[in-house]
Amino acid sequence: MTPLADRLIQSSACSRHFLEEPSLDKMAAFVRARQNPDGGYRGRDGQSDLYYTVFAVICLKTLGYQIPVLKIWKYARSFGVGRNLDLVHLVCLIRIRTAFPMFGFTRRRLFQALQQHQADSAYGLFLKLFAEDFRGSISQTEALPETKPSDPTPNLAAALIVGAENDVLLEKTLLSRAVESGGFAPSDRIGQPDLLSTATAVFALVSRGVNMDDLQKPCIKYAESLWRESGGFAGHAADEFEDVEYTFYALLTIGSLIKSMAKGYGN
Repeated sequence: MTPLADRLIQSSACSRHFLEEPSLDKMAAFVRARQNPDGGYRGRDGQSDLYYTVFAVICLKTLGYQIPVLKIWKYARSFGVGRNLDLVHLVCLIRIRTAFPMFGFTRRRLFQALQQHQADSAYGLFLKLFAEDFRGSISQTEALPETKPSDPTPNLAAALIVGAENDVLLEKTLLSRAVESGGFAPSDRIGQPDLLSTATAVFALVSRGVNMDDLQKPCIKYAESLWRESGGFAGHAADEFEDVEYTFYALLTIGSLIKSMAKGYGN
């Protein structure tokens, strides 16, 4: 089976069949401009962050542009074996470090640290699977935490991706959160869509081979509506700040839907 990280990049890269070259150049320029002198990429507070650095890397890979590997390696190496990092940032460190040659001792320490983090949600298990693509299948021995239909959309999508038993119910619940004008709502209590919920729901549903005919054009238009003059994407209509995380979510949304068309799921 194709590793999860590769599946994400392969799906998002399909956006290149839809987007014009000037748009791709502008997005890549936006991502490159977010890099700090220490090699990391900045988030909303301007500071370098492993989380945003991973998104910058996969954005550049998705867009087919050169990645400044030496600067990124130096930044990631400064975190050692990830002591005291939370699960999210440890996963990001592992994803960066495993892209480079590494001593066996360092690799073992990184994944030992990962084992010490118990996934307390489907999203947590998704993260561990995302990190373990180059390692094996530690997370396959972990039970999927309970998922309820009232959970946030990204958690339901994560559960569907990692193989929840109630997959048909999850599919129906996700589809019920599709907004008629485009995008997916973050929960059954919030009607306005956001890009995180849209990207995760679309990727999960397309991965499952769900027919997306009625959702393709509205969701692509919704993602496009969040593109800003800087070349980056914002998280939702009222968001006044664009970053590399949401830029990847836009590419994943568009790419996944283009992929569904190519496979004949939709028109």
